[in-house]
Amino acid sequence: MAADLKPGVVAVVVTHRRLAEFQRLLDSLAASSVPLLGCVVSDHAPTGEVKALAARSAIETIVLEDATNPGPGAGWAHATVKALEHFEGKVSAIWYLDDDVVIPPETLQTLLEEMARVDAEAIAPLLEDGAGRLWAFPEPAPAPLRKTIRSAGTPAEARRLLGESPVPFCWCTGACFLVKKSALDIVGLHRTDFWMLGEDLEYSMRIASRGNAVFTCRVSVPHLPPPALDSGQAGRADRVKFCSLLQNLSYLSFHAPHSRHMKSYLPGNYRRFFRTHGLRLRSLREAAACLWNGAVMARPSGTPEGEALRIEIANYERRS
Repeated sequence: MAADLKPGVVAVVVTHRRLAEFQRLLDSLAASSVPLLGCVVSDHAPTGEVKALAARSAIETIVLEDATNPGPGAGWAHATVKALEHFEGKVSAIWYLDDDVVIPPETLQTLLEEMARVDAEAIAPLLEDGAGRLWAFPEPAPAPLRKTIRSAGTPAEARRLLGESPVPFCWCTGACFLVKKSALDIVGLHRTDFWMLGEDLEYSMRIASRGNAVFTCRVSVPHLPPPALDSGQAGRADRVKFCSLLQNLSYLSFHAPHSRHMKSYLPGNYRRFFRTHGLRLRSLREAAACLWNGAVMARPSGTPEGEALRIEIANYERRS
C-alpha cells in the first residue's frame, strides 16, 4: 500500500511572512527519501518573494496568493482544491504542513509504512522543539495512554512508553498531518470559519471520528517557529490569538466529534488567559464572550462574533 501512495503525495502549506522558515521547509521537502508529487502553498502576505522561492524549488511548487489573510483553515482548503485540480488523477494523499516545521528525509517513508501497516486513513508524527524535547503530540484515543505520553520528555521516551505500533488518536495538530485522498472524499476540506487556532484540531477530529486515524512514535518532526515579536507587538497579537483560541476550543468542546474529553482542558486554558492578561474586568468580559460565542452560540472565531471581539480588542488598544 505504501508503494501505491508514493507517487501521489502533495504537500499543502500555509505561510504568512515567514520567508526563511518557508525556504527551510522547501529544502527539507526536496531532500525527502520519497519524492513528492508537488507542493501547493497559500501565501497570506504576498509580496512576490514566496513565488520567487517556489520558482527555485527542486519540487514543483504552486503558490496561491491571498492578501486578505483568511486564516490557516481557508488556506489549507484552497490549496487542497488547487492540488486536486492541478494534479488531477494523480493525488493519493495530501500532506498538511506548517511553514515552520523541518521534515527529516525519512519522515514520509515512515509515515507511509505505518499508515499501510494498520490501513489508516490519516497519520501524524510526534513534534519536537529545537532542543529535541517533545513539543507536541496527538491526543491518544485510549484514555490510559493520555497520561502515559504526558510523562515523556523526549520523542525517544514516548516511543519507549507507547511502543512501535501506531496509536489511534482523537485529534492532532496540523503541523504535520498526512491524509489519504479517500478520507478527503468522505470528510471534505478544512473549515474556513475558525480564523486561526483550532481549525486543525476540528479537521483531525472529523477524520478520526469517521475513520482510522493514528499517530506514530517512530518519527519526530522538528517544529521551529521564528523568534517572538517584541513585547509591544506581542501583547496585542497574543491577546487576539488567545481569544481566538478560547472561542474555538469552547466551540470544539461542545460541538465537535471526539471532543468530550476536551472539556477538561477548557478551565486550564481560561486560567492561563487570566494569568497572562490579568484578572480584571476587561479580561473577564473577553473570556465570557469567548465562552458564550463558542460553547453556547456554536460560533467559531472566524464568524462575525469573533470578528467583533477582535475589533473590540483593537479599539481598546488604540484608546490606551
